[in-house]
Amino acid sequence: MLAAIVMEEYLQADSEKTYATIIAIEDYRFSDKSIGINPVKFARNDATKFKKLLNEEFNIPDENITIWLDKEATKSALENELKYQVKQLTEDSRFIFYYAGHGFYQNSHNKITCWDTHPDNLDGTSVSLKDVLIDPLENSLCEQSLIFIDSCSTYLKEKTPDRDIISNLSIKEFDQFVKTKKYHGIFMSCSPGEKSYPSKTLRHGIWTWHLIEALKGNIEDAIVKDKYITDNSLKNYLSIAVPKYITEKTIHKTTQKPFTKIHSTNDFLIRELPAKSEPVSVDLPKIKLKYNEAMLRKITFPQVSDASGFAKGHFIPSKVNASSNSFIQQVFDADVKDEIQNVYEKTKQILGLRKKDIKTESERGSGSVECEYYRYFIDIEQHDKFPFKAKVTRRLVIRVDRSSLPKNFDDIFPRQISEIVIPIEGELDFDLMVEKFENFEEVDGGSLTDNEQKGLIEYQTSSGLLIKINFNDNELIVSPNRDMKCLELIDNTIEGLTKISLDTVKLLGQ
Repeated sequence: MLAAIVMEEYLQADSEKTYATIIAIEDYRFSDKSIGINPVKFARNDATKFKKLLNEEFNIPDENITIWLDKEATKSALENELKYQVKQLTEDSRFIFYYAGHGFYQNSHNKITCWDTHPDNLDGTSVSLKDVLIDPLENSLCEQSLIFIDSCSTYLKEKTPDRDIISNLSIKEFDQFVKTKKYHGIFMSCSPGEKSYPSKTLRHGIWTWHLIEALKGNIEDAIVKDKYITDNSLKNYLSIAVPKYITEKTIHKTTQKPFTKIHSTNDFLIRELPAKSEPVSVDLPKIKLKYNEAMLRKITFPQVSDASGFAKGHFIPSKVNASSNSFIQQVFDADVKDEIQNVYEKTKQILGLRKKDIKTESERGSGSVECEYYRYFIDIEQHDKFPFKAKVTRRLVIRVDRSSLPKNFDDIFPRQISEIVIPIEGELDFDLMVEKFENFEEVDGGSLTDNEQKGLIEYQTSSGLLIKINFNDNELIVSPNRDMKCLELIDNTIEGLTKISLDTVKLLGQ
């Protein structure tokens, strides 16, 4: 339960009295040498987007924000200018600190690195958080402060000779500090002993991306009573969302559990969201899609010699021609028949159908299974560039509503589908579509590439889906950045296409 008096007091620190220091070090002075310090991927993007958040969402003026990127974040700046900034804070001001870079624990102190930190003298060329930030804050009049640190020592240790004396940031030092402040929170990207991961898809540190999205007010799970973002609502959201993203959207085998230290008698307010208004019209890429012709597809290119029908006396084709194509279809014929039989048996078992309800066909080079729920096809042909390979195309067309499919529907198919293909209605202007996707990239994140010569636009969403527009075939292709079974792919595709389709997304019988 939020205490109204706490919110009232916190709101006294308005945007004009809120001050922030943002530090990000992506490339270090000594990062190019073999024993240098590893770069921190996307740290600059993290910092600039965090500043944009403070400007646009918190209404903090530029003159109240100090941002140091790479060369600006020297040891001298952190030891002298940061201390001076904190010293100027008053009782009715609020202070926000953000850091993206390497951090570690050494000689009884939590340390953060500077641009000019030297790998051969980490202790002497880094700065103590206690000296440059915590003690100055504790001795200042400021009673409202937020510290955000996206850092770990793991990547630092990988190229540092004295790795045995370096460990992750200590909890004890932060714990002692928060108890001295009236309203104070320290939010860190990971717990001791863990890595803080970046994401090529998000082009951010994963924790920072979730932090920014939450503070923007874009995440319902971080909002209390449709209006407030509090210390605990933010803490709880990050503690769930970041590990979930690591598990579901990346290939990392370890976890990343955000760590938070907060001290106040009640939940304290970080941000009160403005009243909801009509959404701002953004020039997004709207596409007319033929959902009734959509299909799921998987294309593989096995070696001809891998076919079960390839015998010891056979020769691997060296040319692409009709004779070689016929040979390839022949040696793969038994594999096609086995797969069709397997799909047939699974269909009976999982969908509870009888033989009369399922139609199967198999001939050299192709096979199919058809029932009231779906149509499944396999086609074999020779690769058009590599004569020693086959091109195996599997297509799945679902004929019923998504809700009509059982949870184990995916188990029917031995090879999981890797993409969804949807024809596009009408012609598209390449330049106009690129411009609109660029607008979309600015609004929603993700990353965009375009190649007019090949007639391709590829946009990877912030959730990891790759949306490809093929102008030559006039089709849109959606594929995930990791293995997904077909039902999960359908669900993720619906979410990803909702923002770019002119119509309500009714994918595969939805």
